[in-house]
Amino acid sequence: MSVHSGLNKAFYPESVAIIGASADEEVERSSGWLGRFQQSGYKGRLYPINPRATQILGLKAYPSILDVPEQVDYAVLGVRASLVPKLLRECVTKGVGVVHVFAGGFVESGKEEGRRLQQQVAEIIKGSNTRLIGPNCLSVYCPSSGLTFNLGFPAKSGPVGVVSQTGAALQRLVPVADSRGIHFSKVISYGNAVDVDSPELIDFLANDPETKCVWAYIEGVADGQAFLRSVVNCTQKKPVVILKGGLTEGGARAISSHTATLVGTKRVWQAFFKQTNAIPVETFDEALNQLTAILYFTPPAGRRVGIVGLGGGLSVVTTDICEREGLQVPPFSGETLEGLETLKGLADIGRGIKNPVEMGLAASGLFKDYAEGVRMVASDPNVDFLLIQLYPEGYVHHLVEGNLMAPALDVLVSTVKNLPKPVVTVIGLGHEIASVGLALEAHKRCRQAGFPVFSTPEDAAKAVSKLITYYERKGR
Repeated sequence: MSVHSGLNKAFYPESVAIIGASADEEVERSSGWLGRFQQSGYKGRLYPINPRATQILGLKAYPSILDVPEQVDYAVLGVRASLVPKLLRECVTKGVGVVHVFAGGFVESGKEEGRRLQQQVAEIIKGSNTRLIGPNCLSVYCPSSGLTFNLGFPAKSGPVGVVSQTGAALQRLVPVADSRGIHFSKVISYGNAVDVDSPELIDFLANDPETKCVWAYIEGVADGQAFLRSVVNCTQKKPVVILKGGLTEGGARAISSHTATLVGTKRVWQAFFKQTNAIPVETFDEALNQLTAILYFTPPAGRRVGIVGLGGGLSVVTTDICEREGLQVPPFSGETLEGLETLKGLADIGRGIKNPVEMGLAASGLFKDYAEGVRMVASDPNVDFLLIQLYPEGYVHHLVEGNLMAPALDVLVSTVKNLPKPVVTVIGLGHEIASVGLALEAHKRCRQAGFPVFSTPEDAAKAVSKLITYYERKGR
């Protein structure tokens, strides 16, 4: 990252100008940039710019940014594309640190007028001290400074930095992540990347002390070597998760009408992931699963997993899933098997104990033995970490004791918190409204206790295996 990049002003500006703030205060309050920043807790100076207003939302309005008497660190150009060049020139003349161009209608439109406008934008900022984010993007969400592009986003900061060519997907991803206990240090949607692009942003987050891991959604890159260098630099310091859009023929066509960037072939990107040690994911939901593993799962000593959960085909399939994802499911040691055979309700009814162990919290009378069995598995020298499965239906509708979900979860949490090895938990969401609600509460309880929880063994095994691979390669 260049020492002259000025990107810090994008996340922590002392002053912000909203160029194109609406003179209709109800509109501005409910959907304008000025209304968002006022309501999201931004504490710096705000300057609404509108030649047809003298005051907007209690603040003095200026006809032009050139009329603002003080320095402006950050400006939002909330105007249509055709007005951008003139107003951007005024920002450059004013010496604005960073300008965000919100509008679409540039090169991604595929029209000659859009290409001409984007070329004008590039020429206006060339050689200036003004940095430009966009066009065609939502720009910055930084909870610690109060900047946001959605009033529904949480005010709580976290350790995840996000670099994304899309803004629309972030409107869903950020609140869903919040519900999974994932919070963000800095999120930036950068669109067509006329100036500020993904390599510089990743470099910035690599050096950002608030950011402990990075997630990037990439459609294409203008400078492949710069992007590769930035990702390698970052993965040496912290994990980088990348969702590369447009690896299919149809996806590549969709990109051309979104940000109009070059996408590269699937084979090129596969080589890129091997060379950089970035963690590849294929969907936004998988990205959230991977972030869950990074934030909540302590890297184990190896890939050997002890599986605790339901028996029969579920155990067989979970074993297959783990081994397909590059994990190992070894037999337990003789000492562990002897210990498990002494536990009530296991060997007496013919349940498997060799790994996976068929052991659940089906009745309160088994709670003590369940906890002891989990501790035995965690102490096995052939096991590096545990995968514990729990499905809510049997606890919500227990035939004798009624709803056992809360006390069963108490046992699970208290046991896991005191184990000598890492644990990943799978709690299925169920198929009834009651069980889904209880399962989601159980997920929250596990996260609060500090260990990862997933909805399916597939999600858990894939995320954990990829994280282990990252640390193995980083160690080499």
